[in-house]
Amino acid sequence: MIWIAAALATCVGAYFLFRDTLNKLQYIKTFRLYWIIRDDYPPHTPIVSRGNMYQTGPPWWQGTGVQVRVGKYLFQVGVLLRRGNSLLDQLGGRYLEDSPKELREWNNAKKDKDDVDSTASH
Repeated sequence: MIWIAAALATCVGAYFLFRDTLNKLQYIKTFRLYWIIRDDYPPHTPIVSRGNMYQTGPPWWQGTGVQVRVGKYLFQVGVLLRRGNSLLDQLGGRYLEDSPKELREWNNAKKDKDDVDSTASH
């Protein structure tokens, strides 16, 4: 009887812990522990495998752990390793010093130049 009560308490606790968390990184910073439940993963993903996590928004956590595929969901739990660079830094991008207005002016200047070039070739 106590096993049934423990199982029920675990299910109820899991419901409140994981509700509205699909595809969202959850973590306990003090213990450097994270978990995520995903509903989209590559085909042929093994039932149990090692997984890496790169957070695509601030605070840019990176971690590694174990992922388990259950039906159409993938549950991953692991350890936060460090805070990485921003997504733009990870992709090798760069920040521009120009304002959006100046960037639009670049585009208009290019269009004007293209118009001049096309009329000169006729």
